Amino acid sequence: MTKLPGRKSRLMIETSDTVREKGKLREVIVEPDPQGYTVALRLKGTRARFEIAWNQIYLAAVKIAVERQRQERKARRKGTTK
Repeated sequence: MTKLPGRKSRLMIETSDTVREKGKLREVIVEPDPQGYTVALRLKGTRARFEIAWNQIYLAAVKIAVERQRQERKARRKGTTK
């Protein structure tokens, strides 16, 4: 496996996930930074790019997982008290 900073060619990933933008369904494009610190997200056919650091993606995923666990525990408590 080649580490991201060691790549010679530019990496661009077109996902199968879509977002509705200006009346069209557009695929999400992921473009990692060659230095490996950030990733740019954009929609196919648009120029607007949004950069985010990899560690921020990880922290957002952790928050989502914790909130999901909290909601599941809350639902279980409500189900057992009835």
